[in-house]
Amino acid sequence: MASIAISKTMPSRKYIVGLYMVDIFCLGLKNTLFQFALDSNEYDESIKKLDARSDMMKCDLGEAHNIIYGAIDFAAENGFKPQKDFSITRYILDENLIDDRIDEIEFGRNGRPFYFAGPYDNTRQIIATLEKNIGKGNFDVVLP
Repeated sequence: MASIAISKTMPSRKYIVGLYMVDIFCLGLKNTLFQFALDSNEYDESIKKLDARSDMMKCDLGEAHNIIYGAIDFAAENGFKPQKDFSITRYILDENLIDDRIDEIEFGRNGRPFYFAGPYDNTRQIIATLEKNIGKGNFDVVLP
């Protein structure tokens, strides 16, 4: 799992932040949300809260895009769509930043989808989708 935050300065000099929770092993973009029109104090506070929940580290913007879009593409091959709010947060991203390094990222595990059941997942539906799209026995699962 990767939690990725991407921020931009708007023409109004306010900030917009997109958050992307990415499962590179199977489901792709599990969740996404955004905050917009943040002044510099609100932006700083938002980033501090994110950093307090997880040890954030800076990464190359292209790498972040490669992870997000690569996971979405991998998940699509397995029958999964990005979380519905991606119809909004996709505009924070720039597909032109995807580069050849995307091929260096391993999606799945050992060349196969690897579903690790989360506490809010509809496990039966996810497994049924995998079986329908890639066949029984062609993926790995860890259940609680």
